[in-house]
Amino acid sequence: MDAATMSIVLSVVLAVVCVPCGLYLGLIPMRADQVTDKQAKVSQLVSFVIAAVFIGLLIAGRDMETWSIVIGLVIGFAIGKIPPLHAWALAKWPFLEPKKPAAAPKRVKKAKRK
Repeated sequence: MDAATMSIVLSVVLAVVCVPCGLYLGLIPMRADQVTDKQAKVSQLVSFVIAAVFIGLLIAGRDMETWSIVIGLVIGFAIGKIPPLHAWALAKWPFLEPKKPAAAPKRVKKAKRK
């Protein structure tokens, strides 16, 4: 295979891999106080790996591959933010549900003085 064909194949593979990564990032809660510890760890790992590959390809001068990573992530993220799909995914996979808010302590009423 020549270099152009290899570049196209690598771009398609990276885009196909980045779509589910973007989908996951789109399905987890956006607010930090709603993200569970497990979701935060997976999100950090996915983001780190993608950033490392992106920077490596950027330094190597592989522009088409870096754009395919960005486009794959954006498409996956946009799909993850579609409201019916988002609701379906939350019902299907409990791993994606937001963290339950901690119960607020009940306010103690002061005793009335006589």
